[in-house]
Amino acid sequence: MATTPSRPHRHRHALTRLVDRRRRVLAALLTAVALLTATLLVRPPPDATTAVLVAAHDLDPARPLTGRDLVRRDLPDHAVPIGALAPGTGWDGALLNAPVRRGEVITDARLSDPPARAYGPDLVAAPVRVADPGSVDLLSPGSRVDVLAATGPGDPHRPRARPAEEVATDRPVLAVPDGDVRGGEGGALLLIAATPAEARALAGHAVASRLSVTIRG
Repeated sequence: MATTPSRPHRHRHALTRLVDRRRRVLAALLTAVALLTATLLVRPPPDATTAVLVAAHDLDPARPLTGRDLVRRDLPDHAVPIGALAPGTGWDGALLNAPVRRGEVITDARLSDPPARAYGPDLVAAPVRVADPGSVDLLSPGSRVDVLAATGPGDPHRPRARPAEEVATDRPVLAVPDGDVRGGEGGALLLIAATPAEARALAGHAVASRLSVTIRG
């Protein structure tokens, strides 16, 4: 009497027939997987990128930059120019020194560089002619001074001199001329960062007052 094949044996036999029928398909799939793996192994990794700021549209150098003027773009490291501005850089309100086309990477060389900008966006560079050249010899860029204005000719025989007026308070020195030109007519010149109102006041006092400085640091 013939024996009936067991259930596990029948399942294995059916699986074998299925594999035989799909042998070519399985071989093609395995070949594709092998080729893909080989491609991934030999392909170089993607280039590292750096986020930079580019012009969102054509930019006019006569108009200060706003948040709508620059957009972020990720560039390969080898394509990033020196001095490229990164997102988060304090460029809002800055001025360009030339027109810029849409898509151009913005670098620090594209920005105008007002001397007083490092000390605040609202400050300007104001020249001060100090009556006493010797006091200017004690200053260097970065020193902080108060500027005082004394009215009158400075006659030492006047019995009651009026107190000097403080025109600018705690202002940084931007530049000090070379020693051989400090003792020009009217005193020594230095350049400070000041508000526009202080700059106007200094210009007015330069006509009829003697300017001096007190040094804070």
